[in-house]
Amino acid sequence: MSDEPGDLPSVRSQCWSVIPGVRWPILSGGRIRANIRVQGARQEQAQEAYEKTILTALQDVADAPSARSRELDRQVPLRTAIVANRRALEVSLERYTSGVESVLSVLDAQRAVYAADDALARSERTLAVSAIAVYKSPGGGWPSQSES
Repeated sequence: MSDEPGDLPSVRSQCWSVIPGVRWPILSGGRIRANIRVQGARQEQAQEAYEKTILTALQDVADAPSARSRELDRQVPLRTAIVANRRALEVSLERYTSGVESVLSVLDAQRAVYAADDALARSERTLAVSAIAVYKSPGGGWPSQSES
C-alpha cells in the first residue's frame, strides 16, 4: 500500500474493471419468476402426494383389522357347510350303494363338498392376506435376507 494519492488506481479504471465481471439478470427476471412459480407448484404437488399417502396409510390401519375380523366371521358358516356337505355325501353314498338313489345324487353331493372346500380355501387365503395387511398397515415389513 502506498500513502501517495498518485499511486492509487483511479476510480474510473476500477469501475470499468469490476463491471464486466458482474452479471445482473435484468432481462431474465420474468424467467426467474416463472421458475420460482414452477418450483412452488412442484412443492405443492409433492406435499399433496405426501398427505394422500399418509391418509391412505391411516385408512389401511383402520380397515385391516376389521377386514380380518369379517373374514374370520365368514369362516364359521363355511366350516359348518363343509361338515354338512360331507355328511350329505356319506348319506348319498349309502343310498347309492343300497340302490335307492342314482349316481347323480352322489356326484351332486361331491360337487357341493368340493365347492365348500374351495370356498374355505379362498377364505383362508383372504385371511392370510388380511393378516399381512394388519401387520403391514402400521409400517411393518418383512426382514430382508441380510437382516435374518
